[in-house]
Amino acid sequence: MVLHGYNPNFVWRSIWKARQILLHGCRWRIGSGDRVRVMYDPWLRENGDRWVTSPQVERPVVEEIIATPLISSVKEDKVVWEEERNECYSVKSGYNLAMGCLTTRVRLTQHYVDCELSCPVCDDEVEDDVHVFFGCVAARECWMAAGLSQLLENPAYQNGTVTDRVFGMCRNEDNAMLGRVSSLFWCIWHNQNDKIWNDNVQSPSQVGRMAFTVWNEWFTVHQLRLHHIALVADPMPVRWEKPGVGWIKCNVDAAFVARTSITSMGLCFRDTNGQFVAGLTQWQQPVYSIVEGGAWTLLHAMKEAIHRGFGRVQFKSDSKLLVDAIHSRRPDNSEFNLIVNDIILFMSSYVNFEVKFIRRQANSVAHTLARAANS
Repeated sequence: MVLHGYNPNFVWRSIWKARQILLHGCRWRIGSGDRVRVMYDPWLRENGDRWVTSPQVERPVVEEIIATPLISSVKEDKVVWEEERNECYSVKSGYNLAMGCLTTRVRLTQHYVDCELSCPVCDDEVEDDVHVFFGCVAARECWMAAGLSQLLENPAYQNGTVTDRVFGMCRNEDNAMLGRVSSLFWCIWHNQNDKIWNDNVQSPSQVGRMAFTVWNEWFTVHQLRLHHIALVADPMPVRWEKPGVGWIKCNVDAAFVARTSITSMGLCFRDTNGQFVAGLTQWQQPVYSIVEGGAWTLLHAMKEAIHRGFGRVQFKSDSKLLVDAIHSRRPDNSEFNLIVNDIILFMSSYVNFEVKFIRRQANSVAHTLARAANS
């Protein structure tokens, strides 16, 4: 190990300073486990503290350890950057991690500004980043009013700083959900400032509705600019469609129930006539992220199709992130992409395996099967 040394020059001091930022944002991806020092290296996932701090581990840490996925294709341990969805380092995310620039009252006092510490909205707790967006009673009601309570209550986003929680959402949620969260953050912060400067505070229901309206208007305008089309309602309901002659269609879905700490899946194979051919439900203890669970389910579906001798199969998933990842094949260090690489390997060997996106409304059978595995 290279040491700091005595009286280092400016460049070497800068490198050592940056090293602390990297240590905060990096973790080990587990392969063989040979290179990882369990008690001294960061390797836990979805946790503000990625280190195992004591041999006498508490229950939350035990659950984190059990939830660590061991992917068969991963043979070597590797350091990855946790702050990006693809777990590849970027200067942008490193900068964001290093800079805590939101002017909460706690941060103002750290910069020697004389002000009260209590939250101006609830006047109950100290106003820091986590309290403003996640802890304040009013903020929590805003999440519910915006229809985002499932994220607020998700165990994966309960610990760590705001940065940890937001990056966790960036890894697991789709763009539409992230857009709604961003709009909610903006509206909560705007309401906070309005209270301070104008002594005017909106109710949580008003903030939640405003967040949804802001996101919906932005999304609509953005889509119009991208496609140069007028927004029209789809007059036809989304329905399951039969595969072509000689093909089998397999709908896949994964389910997650926090109280059970398991990931479950549902598969449904149907033929050209729409007749049921085979189905499968299964669960396992490691709790994958949403995108990892979808990829794990699709990989099992391909293995099941091979086992049953199905040569021409059209796999349908309602995870657009998964389908896009399979077809884009971008550089990615994440566990999610490792499962995607296994899927791509299967598809290269079985050229009549296709993966396509389907809307959730037309994937209800697979969704029901996945939920049944948890019951």
